[in-house]
Amino acid sequence: MRTKKLSHRSISLLAYCLMFTPASAWAQSAEAFYASRPQMKIIISSTTGGGYDLFGRLIARYLPNYLPGTPQLVPQNMPGAGGMTAANYLYNIAPKDGSTIGIIDRGVPTAELLYGKDSNSLFDATKFNWIGSLAKEIGVGMLSTRSSAQTVEDLKTRETILASNGLETDSAMYPRLLNATLGTKFRVIAGYPGQVEYYFSMIKGETDGLFMSGWSGPNRLSALRDHEAGAIRYFVQMSAQRHPDFGDTPTIFELVKSDTDRKIIEILMSRLELGRPILAPPGVAADRINMLRAAFEKMSQNEDMISEAKKSGNQIDPINGASAQDMIVRLYGLPDNLKSRMREIVRIQK
Repeated sequence: MRTKKLSHRSISLLAYCLMFTPASAWAQSAEAFYASRPQMKIIISSTTGGGYDLFGRLIARYLPNYLPGTPQLVPQNMPGAGGMTAANYLYNIAPKDGSTIGIIDRGVPTAELLYGKDSNSLFDATKFNWIGSLAKEIGVGMLSTRSSAQTVEDLKTRETILASNGLETDSAMYPRLLNATLGTKFRVIAGYPGQVEYYFSMIKGETDGLFMSGWSGPNRLSALRDHEAGAIRYFVQMSAQRHPDFGDTPTIFELVKSDTDRKIIEILMSRLELGRPILAPPGVAADRINMLRAAFEKMSQNEDMISEAKKSGNQIDPINGASAQDMIVRLYGLPDNLKSRMREIVRIQK
């Protein structure tokens, strides 16, 4: 795992955080620490209104109920670079005492694995403390019915413009994956702040379509409505099995024939298990991480939280922190030949 130098500004911010964090904060037990805190912070790596934001605000409302003293958990949106800005902040600058957690784009933790030196990551994903995820995910590629391309065969002969919020996110990586394995001609516009904005770019006709990798989120309801109205169509499911929401749309495994590439795709699709990952910075005391994980697991069974999530279009299908941590370690432990082929397939064109 390579490391990158922090900017002078980042070092100054880190020093500031350390300067104003009392030494006693690290000496307290987890129970005493949380019982004495009036306030905590959750960093949300997206703009407001999208799936990550809604999940983050659910966590902010319900997680404190399972921590000593029920400290207020304050949401702070920190969009940028498809979630990379928030992840870099959590790893390098945020207090490492358990007072700050985050929810980040699921594609960010494996950015360095996929893009190597071309990644903008400033962290070692295996050293984050993974708290859990409220949802496993599936992905789907969709096109506006106004697009000149409507079938996979069309996509191999016509340049088709897809929208995204960052070059290292799934919504930008999947088009490169299909270009490399199927010969499609996608071009990605990656300047949108979040999924809400790039979904509407398709509906307004600014772009031809997109890959939605967060089917548990609120944009699912928009997509189902627009599909029913005939405004969009699905062209590929990014999953191993067909999902009933997508009818007879083929899965990526039905379209890709190379055994090696199918193995790579199987690895890439396993990242969807991370869903909406919740994590804490490295260096937080183990008993505080254990308390946060226990609180998360209790929260994920809260019927009021589950009901509220469903009303806003979010589906709850949690995984625990230990499982998320194991998944990251397993992915980074892949043989070098598989890592090289993955990087070749999904590389960012300069």
